[in-house]
Parts: sequence; structure tokens; C-alpha cells
Amino acid sequence: MAAMLRDGTAFQVHEGDVNVPDSELTFPHYVVWGAPGNPAVERLAGDGGEVWTRTQITCVGLTPLDVLGAADRARRVLHRKRPTILGRRCGDIEQEPGAPGPPAVDPNVKSPDGRRIYFTALFFTLHSSPVRPT
Repeated sequence: MAAMLRDGTAFQVHEGDVNVPDSELTFPHYVVWGAPGNPAVERLAGDGGEVWTRTQITCVGLTPLDVLGAADRARRVLHRKRPTILGRRCGDIEQEPGAPGPPAVDPNVKSPDGRRIYFTALFFTLHSSPVRPT
């Protein structure tokens, strides 16, 4: 999903953490948090079956409107897209039901020039299954 955001928006995309110097940080930007997939069935010999993954995309900006705009762009870029994962057949990316919370001020972080930073989180799910040799 991070690659799709990079291709579909002009914003920086960070995976798991913001890992650039403050002087190179631009706003708005995304922080993508992927979690391990949840197999539909647990197997003792390892998972080779269907998997559901959940990804959080945190939209970060200097104003609430920046955050809302970034969230809209992320939804538009990912809506009903089908990623390619080698060896797997993927379904469409789906945004989890419910509206994200309104942009909130991050009490722990300031912009490089000392301004408040706002954020909200979007959650997306993806179902994939292994490609079976024919």
C-alpha cells in the first residue's frame, strides 16, 4: 500500500516510522503501519492459506484541512485497488467501515519550525490467498 501511495500522491510516505531528518520532512505526509497477516486457518506446518492483513495509514499535516485532504487522497488512491504480491492472489483493498476521527493535535511532536502537527488514522484491509499451481 505504501508503494501505491507513493505512486498516486505527491506526499512523502514513511513505513513504520518517520526516518528522515527534520529539515527534509514535508507536510502533509503519510506514515504506513502494516501488521502481520492473520491467517484464516492456523497450520502446524506454517501458513500457506488465506490471509487477512490490516494496514494503518496515519495522515499528518500542519492544519486539519491538510490532514483531511491527505486522507481523501489516500482513499482515492487505494479504493478498490488490487495490489500485486508475488505468489498470492489479492482481493481489493477495502477501507474499514466507520469514519476516521477528526484531525487531532499530536501533543508530543512539533514541526521543525515549532508549529502544531495534526493527524488522523485510516484503516484498510486486504485479503489474499496463495496462487495454486495448475
